[in-house]
Amino acid sequence: MKDRILNALMLAAVAAALALTLLRTEPDKPLAPSVQAPPAAAVSPAEAYRARRKETREMERKMLLTLLESEYTAPETKAQAERQLSDLSAYDETELAVEAALSAHGYANALCVSRAGSLTVFLPQEITQEEAGFFLEIAAAASGLSRENIRLTGM
Repeated sequence: MKDRILNALMLAAVAAALALTLLRTEPDKPLAPSVQAPPAAAVSPAEAYRARRKETREMERKMLLTLLESEYTAPETKAQAERQLSDLSAYDETELAVEAALSAHGYANALCVSRAGSLTVFLPQEITQEEAGFFLEIAAAASGLSRENIRLTGM
């Protein structure tokens, strides 16, 4: 019996709220002035990756430099941190050189990822066999790697 009374009261409250909403003549006023954000510029996946890569590399550099500057770091760890810092610089140089060379040839959205003696180039569109050979030459010249260590792929 108690449940039926509570259900009836709940239905009556919902009906009253619905009736008041329908009978209201004044439109809802916003709580705060409406401010529309400017439309966000569409960021290409390549640009988003470049930004993330830059942030990640800066964070890695800071951590490695902290290890190198610490008096509590073992000599072996310092040597490994120096090698990793050098590798990061080499990766940056290779990626920037290949991306700049491809951009100069009309492929500004091409993306390059360099790791441990290999290079992957992501191209934004399909390419022909002739273009693939041309891109391999550009990547090999800019990176100093052999063509066997360079991979071309689509995004």
